[in-house]
Amino acid sequence: MLSRTHLLLVAIALGSGCRVNGPVIGQTADSRRPTRDPVLAGEVTLEVITKRAPDALIAPDGSTCRVAPDVYASTRVGSLVRCRWLRN
Repeated sequence: MLSRTHLLLVAIALGSGCRVNGPVIGQTADSRRPTRDPVLAGEVTLEVITKRAPDALIAPDGSTCRVAPDVYASTRVGSLVRCRWLRN
């Protein structure tokens, strides 16, 4: 049987593992309001192949990630971005 210390360590490891991928930019999920937008998943990491002003990053499959102006300006084509990508 696992001791309380071991259970606590497992809980901490699992909880912190959910945030290992870093911060998420772009849209955030609102669990209180269902969406009809065709999303790939909650959040995925895709390569940015082009940018569409003023706020859209475009992935190889045509998915779009809308971001804040400062994120748009600092994101380079070819970089990987974790976002709630929407299929067009």
